[in-house]
Amino acid sequence: MEIAQAGPADRAALLPLLAEMGRFYAERTDAATLAAAAEALTTSAGRAGPFCLVARDGTGFVSLSGFFPAFDFTWGLLLKDLYVAEAARGTGVARALMTGAMRFARERGYTRIDWTTDATNARARRFYAGLGVVPAGKIFYRVTGEALARAAAGAWPEGNAA
Repeated sequence: MEIAQAGPADRAALLPLLAEMGRFYAERTDAATLAAAAEALTTSAGRAGPFCLVARDGTGFVSLSGFFPAFDFTWGLLLKDLYVAEAARGTGVARALMTGAMRFARERGYTRIDWTTDATNARARRFYAGLGVVPAGKIFYRVTGEALARAAAGAWPEGNAA
């Protein structure tokens, strides 16, 4: 299976995968949103990315973004999404994409890849355990929507003061 960095020529092939992923996560799947996502994933903004690796058979992709600093003031990668078309799950596509992501990191001088999964996503957790990867023990935080607007104005919720 060929895994390669996606470029502008891969945008059309990404659209059905992005649409399926959007439906899976109950996200927007209108044509304009999907086209903008495909463009963003295939237009790298330098060392920070984003980067997208695709299975050339159209069965999946992995998206990555660079971050600095990682350990010893080096560059790391955040694996944002690993998505395999439902019809191709269990066929080795995810493993090939993960291997491709690790190769991408090593070849380009990134020193680590971090990612998250929902605690309730047992299938993903089994997959990562099957790769021999154990959770890092970090706690993940997120601020979005109206809470982001309030926090940006300095109006943090009571009870969250440290």
